[in-house]
Amino acid sequence: MTTIETNAISAIAACVERAARISRLPLGVIDPVGIIAGILPALLPHASEPPRFIEPFSERPASDSHGRIVLCVPPKQEMLSADEESACRAICAALDIKPPRLTFWLFAALALYHAGPKGTAIVLMPQTSLSRSAWRMGQQDFVDHRLIEAVVALPDTISAVVDDPRQPSRHRPDTVAYDSLVMLNNAENRAFADRIAFISPQELDRLTQKKGPAHVDDALIPYESVVSNGYLLTPLRYRSSQPTFSNGVRLREVATVTRGVPKARLRDFRLLTVSSLGSIEPTPDNDTPVAYLTSKDFEHGYDYCHLASVNMHPTSSYFSARDLKAAGVALITTDSILLSRTGTPFKACRLGCASFAHPAGAYLIADNLFCIQPGNLLIPEYLLAFFNSAPGQQALCRVASSATTMQQISPNDLRDMFIPLPPIEQQRDIAARYLAQLNAIADMKRKRTEFAAERDQWFSNEV
Repeated sequence: MTTIETNAISAIAACVERAARISRLPLGVIDPVGIIAGILPALLPHASEPPRFIEPFSERPASDSHGRIVLCVPPKQEMLSADEESACRAICAALDIKPPRLTFWLFAALALYHAGPKGTAIVLMPQTSLSRSAWRMGQQDFVDHRLIEAVVALPDTISAVVDDPRQPSRHRPDTVAYDSLVMLNNAENRAFADRIAFISPQELDRLTQKKGPAHVDDALIPYESVVSNGYLLTPLRYRSSQPTFSNGVRLREVATVTRGVPKARLRDFRLLTVSSLGSIEPTPDNDTPVAYLTSKDFEHGYDYCHLASVNMHPTSSYFSARDLKAAGVALITTDSILLSRTGTPFKACRLGCASFAHPAGAYLIADNLFCIQPGNLLIPEYLLAFFNSAPGQQALCRVASSATTMQQISPNDLRDMFIPLPPIEQQRDIAARYLAQLNAIADMKRKRTEFAAERDQWFSNEV
């Protein structure tokens, strides 16, 4: 079963049209997932002859061929036979690259090989295969050898449910989702061999204009910039260099961002005793307790310690402040916003000065959290409201990347993200309205609990 939105079909057809217009080559198809049949009518007007379906492991391009345009839809995983692995090694050697460990990029290599020296490969990919954390398994050699012409973010996701009998049972059936498109060819075949075009869904017409993207400098990113960004190939990473808000600033300009402490670093520190009721028992030397928080310890959008003070989310781990300070571990003792490193949604909560009246005198956070300490120009509650809003979550998703289905944010990407920064008075107004909403939600939750207890009491005499 395949689901394809009209806008995605138009985007793929536009890229095939551009490649056909420039190269005037025939069209070939590598389609183990079974998606191309559903969009073939949209592709036919741009093909110089009927498309030919290619068996990627069992045939070679004709020696006298000028090449072709190869449209490829890779599977999520591929179990290769010994002969197929040998063929892949030979193909990658012919391209002067190492065999990719990620199946999506392995099929990109196959498509580029079958496209030939003068051809173009157009490969559908999920955004996760373009991430920074996947670069060792896939795209590094393609970037280093200048084989990528453009990366396009599709306007809609294409999803297919695939049942491949060659796969292990745990992978059958499997859903494959594609939301990006990569165009590959040899550097000598294009005008801008030293740059990659990163195209957002709203900018696809730039790639399909007769002059190509040459006149649109902001869409062309030098290969060196991609390397310095950890081989990240997500289009919105480079197409979001300008503020997406009229009054936007980078977070690093108005706040300090630090990552939490790994649990392994705390392995040798003593834990303070916690009673069965959740309260911290006094230590012999009256040491100050430090609460250790993870993303599981708070509720998205709230003040953590307000909830902890009413025993809604008490932390389970406390350390000695004296031990931590002696080891040089920095503690949180000022107004801060905590943000989860993985999502979605990316959970946010507030630690405020009033929070430190809670039994814990300071806080320590796990490495799955960021601590954001706003400066004088940014009100913490305003930032909390932004992170809890749809535009805020969208902004976080734009800077996130991943090698799996779990998105994650790096410290530098978080520092570089844009946030809206209205005047302080407007921030205060938004913060006050947001806190009023939280109070109303908390009141509704309290009433719901009371109603549930009342409902239970109706039947207490019958049990």
